[in-house]
Amino acid sequence: MRHLRFAATATCAVLCGLLTACAGGSPAPVAGPAIATVPAPAVSSSTEPSSPPSMKTAPTSSLCEALDLPAAQAVSASLRAVPRAAANQGTENDACGYAMADGSALLTLAPATRPYDQELALARTLVRDPASSGMRDVRVTEVAGIGQAAFSENGFVVQQQQNVAYVVWRSGSRSWVLTLSETAHTGNSDRLGAVAKQIDPRLPR
Repeated sequence: MRHLRFAATATCAVLCGLLTACAGGSPAPVAGPAIATVPAPAVSSSTEPSSPPSMKTAPTSSLCEALDLPAAQAVSASLRAVPRAAANQGTENDACGYAMADGSALLTLAPATRPYDQELALARTLVRDPASSGMRDVRVTEVAGIGQAAFSENGFVVQQQQNVAYVVWRSGSRSWVLTLSETAHTGNSDRLGAVAKQIDPRLPR
């Protein structure tokens, strides 16, 4: 069974919280190095206005010192910071996120959940069998000039109707994932590599 790399990870909890706060919708899984979904806005049958569910938030991730607002807006000028969900007891959440006000796009930076070489091998497997993870049109390209090694992964998530792009790279003893998920194809994902290269020197080693 093809990987759902976010399964049972702290990253899932963090980004689910980010999306709930941003768009008020119900997050859905996306295959890839880190979760990044953009739910459709919640629709209420009531004529009374509804409020999104309350969410416990945590202080801004230290990763946002690397992926700061100017860096995020190099991907799209419309991105804004979104709150980080508080971790459950015994878990550790560390992700930095920026989203469009209408929930149509989400940019996140998080530690990779697996070693870099394993992430690359899994990405290549997905190219051969994207349907096993509910995706299509998956492309993987190795990228030069970011850390010690890097690759980009792009694809379309069928059920959620989302374009998802990742840049995964190894830097020192750590690996990182920069993710962009969008409900429309905008070309913003073409800028991920340049942003990853820009923020890499600021990240923990």
